[in-house]
Amino acid sequence: MNSDRRASKMKRESGRKSIYVMAFTINGAELAARMRDVFSQWKNIDAKFFVTKRLTGGSPASLGEFTSQAFAEADHIIYIGAAGIAVRAIAPHLKSKDTDPGVIVIDEHAKHIIPILSGHIGGSNELAIKLAEVLGADPVITTATDINDVISIDSWAVENSMKIDSIKNIKHISSAVLENRKIKVYTDCRGNFAKLKTEELLSLYSGFELADSLDSSYPTVVITDAHSLVEKVKIRFPEALVLIPTATFIGMGCRKDIDEVLVNELFEQAISELDLDIRAVGSINTADIKKDEKALLALVQKHDFAFNTFSAEELMEADKHTSSEMSHSELVSRTVGAGNVCERAAVMGAFGSPAYSGAEGIEIIMKKMKRSGVTIAVSCI
Repeated sequence: MNSDRRASKMKRESGRKSIYVMAFTINGAELAARMRDVFSQWKNIDAKFFVTKRLTGGSPASLGEFTSQAFAEADHIIYIGAAGIAVRAIAPHLKSKDTDPGVIVIDEHAKHIIPILSGHIGGSNELAIKLAEVLGADPVITTATDINDVISIDSWAVENSMKIDSIKNIKHISSAVLENRKIKVYTDCRGNFAKLKTEELLSLYSGFELADSLDSSYPTVVITDAHSLVEKVKIRFPEALVLIPTATFIGMGCRKDIDEVLVNELFEQAISELDLDIRAVGSINTADIKKDEKALLALVQKHDFAFNTFSAEELMEADKHTSSEMSHSELVSRTVGAGNVCERAAVMGAFGSPAYSGAEGIEIIMKKMKRSGVTIAVSCI
């Protein structure tokens, strides 16, 4: 992942969305000006606007340049103009529905708004409907689950802080829903978040049925954060859809200028001992005095994690959000201003995450573990 795409991912993790808009015509440029006003009033939106060179005689981006940049950096791309132009522009950049940005086409008079890529996972259906309400346009939604008004499992997963392991298996669940067939739901997740989300999922379609064990006789949704189960399902139940809740949070501390190998080794040890799928990690968290620590930043970059830092005062707020007891060190208290970094940072990372709004109650599932100048703790919602 390049640095621009990584920066965009960090915005997504923090709730911010990057939107790039390209207008092909004079009328389109006027509509873009209207949209600029709209986006300026929406929270957590970073919008950039472009027009083709032929309109300005010197715009810094041609259509091809714009599309390359937008695919690298944006969460959503909006083309104002003909759908055919947009389709030809994006075609060379398409990779996968779990990584491609959402793409929307709007005609220059804002009569129709059409999501043409990543309607569910990329969120372009949702954005199109929201924009249509503001602009007085007709949202043209073509995805089968939406037009039949039934649950879209991939949209639900994204909206509820879950990673999708088996993108190709979405079709098995969607087909079963559209055909009103029974679907088994199996979960073994730790924490309250996954339990509540499983109950929510069961309530959204009458054909969902909670399973005590995995069964290949039915289409199956597996909700798990266990690495061993993810691998087992891939081998024994290859058509099952695996969803991984991003509801586990890592807190870390370390001595100054520590070797990144030591940080990575302790991280991998913790993940292994917990049998945690790495995609279940919502963020790496630490004290703000460690915001520039190269070894921590290297770990974040290696796995494309969100990275949060907290002041001593914020770390001391952790007691309000968990019933788990936390260790205390007078040395750390004198140095940092809080008696513990890793456990408190793990709790605060969970408290500030999108998943927290879905379930209260943060548990420390791995208390402070220390080795070679590095400490780590793990929390779960």
